[in-house]
Amino acid sequence: MKNGGIVDEELDLRGSRGLARRRLGKGVPLVLVPGCGRDHHDFDPLLDELAGHDLVVPALPGRAGVPGAPPASAEEAARYVLAVLDACGITRVVVGGHSYGGAIALELALAAPTRVAGLALLSTGARLRVAPAMLEAVAASGDDVALADWQACHRFDRLPDITRVRGPAAIVVGRDDPLTPVRYSRFLHDAIVPSTLTVIEGADHEAPSTHADVVAAALRGLLGALASA
Repeated sequence: MKNGGIVDEELDLRGSRGLARRRLGKGVPLVLVPGCGRDHHDFDPLLDELAGHDLVVPALPGRAGVPGAPPASAEEAARYVLAVLDACGITRVVVGGHSYGGAIALELALAAPTRVAGLALLSTGARLRVAPAMLEAVAASGDDVALADWQACHRFDRLPDITRVRGPAAIVVGRDDPLTPVRYSRFLHDAIVPSTLTVIEGADHEAPSTHADVVAAALRGLLGALASA
């Protein structure tokens, strides 16, 4: 157990093993999906900043001992996250993620809008193309899980569908993010209604870790608005 009541919880996904970082707390549960090659510990700095709130961070298949191949697409990963929510007995959530995890959150919002109370989109976009040099470097590393994630990220494109995504949404990006530039987040902010946009000065793609306090403040704003609605 970590500080604040966070535990790694084993889940039964209809006979298959699942795993998630879990903390029971107040408010609509916040589900955060990690980015490419990351596992369920990826948001630990942010979880510490959100003490007291109900939280779930799933580990996707292929990592942290979770059986199965990494999802081949953000859409497939979103279906897996829905299975995790079912196993946790959660019907309605604020769903979000970092980078590729944000793409998965958008897919979930499109696939199951009645289950999504809000969105937390961190350093992400409606389309996520990956530079060939990046894909080549990941392939050369021999990390098959990361490669599958980066390939799924590269295939993700919801530009034609983004206006079907309903807010509220908290959108956060680092000013110096080279992978998902500020213009990606501005596009999301313009398309998703209602939404807020936080641009963090001096932050890059890893803003949820390096500037967890600022990111958490944006998320608390969203969660607080839902609680008072």
